Amino acid sequence: MKKLTTLLVLFVVTAGFCQAPNLDLNQFPLSTHLEAENNFPGGQILNSDYYTVSDDLGLLSFIRKDNDIADVDIIARYVYYKKDSLILELINEWDVANHNKKLNNKKDLEFRKNMLSFYLRGENAMVASMGDGKVEGSMPLEITESNAYYKSTVWNLDNILVKLSITMSNNYNKEKGEFPTHKVVVSMRATNIIDRPAHTGKQLIKRERKEIPNIEHPIVSGKDPIYPGCENSVDKGICLRNSVRKRILKELEVEDVVIKNATLKLGFRVEIDGGITPFERDIKSNNKQLQRIALQTIIGLPKMIPAYSKRIDQNVTIGSSFYLVIKEGKIANLE
Repeated sequence: MKKLTTLLVLFVVTAGFCQAPNLDLNQFPLSTHLEAENNFPGGQILNSDYYTVSDDLGLLSFIRKDNDIADVDIIARYVYYKKDSLILELINEWDVANHNKKLNNKKDLEFRKNMLSFYLRGENAMVASMGDGKVEGSMPLEITESNAYYKSTVWNLDNILVKLSITMSNNYNKEKGEFPTHKVVVSMRATNIIDRPAHTGKQLIKRERKEIPNIEHPIVSGKDPIYPGCENSVDKGICLRNSVRKRILKELEVEDVVIKNATLKLGFRVEIDGGITPFERDIKSNNKQLQRIALQTIIGLPKMIPAYSKRIDQNVTIGSSFYLVIKEGKIANLE
């Protein structure tokens, strides 16, 4: 439960789940929370699936690669007041839809049992830390591939409302708007902010989901996506990284920008359909011209052959993060 414990360690650095914590979302400024996101592989989501219900609220979303549940990524969402960056709510969700946006994405019994086991470990740890909370819903006595259920527990502490929930369903009826859902959510809402609009209801509205069709015959590439021209390379990952490095250097030449020495950190995600999503917070350099050109280069990367998961026999999203080092105007870290 290291990742789940981390959610609370951000607020009470040493307490963890060992004692009932006196949590305060704003014990540390928003900037400290955002800096902590750099400790996770992933990056900021620029095209979030959600938007806030009020103009006085802002939203920052991040994706984290996670190994607690196979083929499930974490999305961390920070809802804050724009006026002074006070955090109203922090939401962390382990959601199959974060990793694979197919609408008819049913999961097998093994996956469902693993996700339930993950949830129960978190529930036990949080009960041990904060005591019994208010429970809604229940678990079936036996988990099958077809049963659907929802359970949540809420802890109303001095400064914060903590909620842990699980939703599991393989139901699919497009006409009725029913889609398979498998997710665990931990949310923390500040209740000690004064002189602000209450915003007691839901703060986020989900945008309409765009369906990515089921891939009956997935492209079997391997754990790494394949950059165009790297199809026959022995190591597809190395070929991808070197190709991106060379493409950025070429863009520097096109824009007639001369950079003698610089270091650049790169980050982006290859989606299930091969499209590219840049991790803007991960694209950093000591040279701002290089940083700007690198971002526009990543945005303009060609579609790739997506990564493939043999375990679930389908294409999946995957993140990539690496460096470009320029010395004497040349790439110094080709692999």
